[in-house]
Formats: sequence, C-alpha cells, structure tokens
Amino acid sequence: MVKMTRSKTFQAYLPSCHRTYSCIHCRAHLANHDELISKSFQGSQGRAYLFNSVVNVGCGPAEERVLLTGLHAVADIYCENCKTTLGWKYVSIVCQACSLIERNMHLKAARSIKKESTSLN
Repeated sequence: MVKMTRSKTFQAYLPSCHRTYSCIHCRAHLANHDELISKSFQGSQGRAYLFNSVVNVGCGPAEERVLLTGLHAVADIYCENCKTTLGWKYVSIVCQACSLIERNMHLKAARSIKKESTSLN
C-alpha cells in the first residue's frame, strides 16, 4: 500500500540558475542573490541582510521599535510556508539619511541559508 503524503507547496520558485536564499526550516525560496543590497545590518539577535525584494513571506502588523539608528516603524516578516519569523521590514523612517532602507526587507542571517546553483553549464 502506498502512503500518500502532503507535499510542501511554495508560492514562488526562483530560477535555478541564480544563487538563492531559502528558509532554514522548510527550504522555501526567499530571495535571489542579485536582490541583496547589504550584509552590514545588525539585528537584536545577530547579523541581518538587506534585500530589495523577497518572495514567500508574510508581513505582521507594524509597530514602533527603537533600533540602533533610532525609532522606526517596522513589521516582522515570516515564512509563508512554515511561519518562522525571518526578519523585518521598515514601514516608515523618520531619519532622512536612512531612507534607502525603507520598504526593503531584512532577513536574519541565522534564519536563511544560501544555496549555490548546481548547474553544470
């Protein structure tokens, strides 16, 4: 007798020709390496990466938090597949010098993995 199992489904698959970042728990695709803006951010729980865009994430409610650069309105982002909190996004920023990071996503380095392309070309 064959046992039927429910497979994991993701909203978006990123092209296999690129290096990708994935959820460390369920391996759902999160971002292409080409969307990486910076690796120099520090979160309360360690290093974080700034991405221009990500896929397969949901967004929690916005709240004000005091971060290293001051008071900001941020929202946690989580994996749509396994609901693991992956990082945060800035909703609004008061500091003019920080406007680059507004509307971009931060993924905690410890919650994502980088996968190199396995193409033989």
